[in-house]
Amino acid sequence: MVKIETVLFDFDGTLADTNSLIAQSYLHVLDKYFPGKFQTEESVLAFNGPSLEEVFSSLDKANAEQMIKEYREYNHARHDEFIEVFPDVPEVLASLKKAGVKLAVVSTKKKELLQHGLEFLNIHEYFDVILGSGDFTKVKPNPESLNIAMERLEANRESTMMIGDNPQDIEAANRAGVKGVFVEWSCKSLADVASYQPYKTVKTMRDLEQLIIAENNGGDK
Repeated sequence: MVKIETVLFDFDGTLADTNSLIAQSYLHVLDKYFPGKFQTEESVLAFNGPSLEEVFSSLDKANAEQMIKEYREYNHARHDEFIEVFPDVPEVLASLKKAGVKLAVVSTKKKELLQHGLEFLNIHEYFDVILGSGDFTKVKPNPESLNIAMERLEANRESTMMIGDNPQDIEAANRAGVKGVFVEWSCKSLADVASYQPYKTVKTMRDLEQLIIAENNGGDK
């Protein structure tokens, strides 16, 4: 069994609990353009995952650019109020880093806000590579961002995992030829990604740590 030497993480919904922030940002904008149509966080759950361009263009192509602008303004203004790190994330990142595993963040989030979020949560130091919007031209599920991260880390596909909470993360992993691991601690369920056949699923960050330890010990628990 090939040892896991590189782990790529999504940010929103994987390392950071930003589900309410994302939902409230969508509701803020959509209430203006579609009054009364979207009223609960559950009503915009499907928008958590695809890029802003994809979501807003599908709703109103003519106003998509302005809606993205308003979304980002609200999201940035309320960012620190809503964002939290998921349980055990700092501890497991520190453990993986100490074990010599190369770590990267691969997100569609705007690079400046992504870096701020990592710093705000005090986990910035664990990552060798941080990729956000602007570092690549094609978003997940296109594997471009994963390929760029692996190139910068001089990583082998066979020894790389991609960790994420959305179908886009798992499909991107599959298309990049790496092991896609789905996390069940966010707002999407296994049913949402089952058709993409994730390599593994984990319920907690500690489960992920144990998975990597097991892989690197040849499958022994």
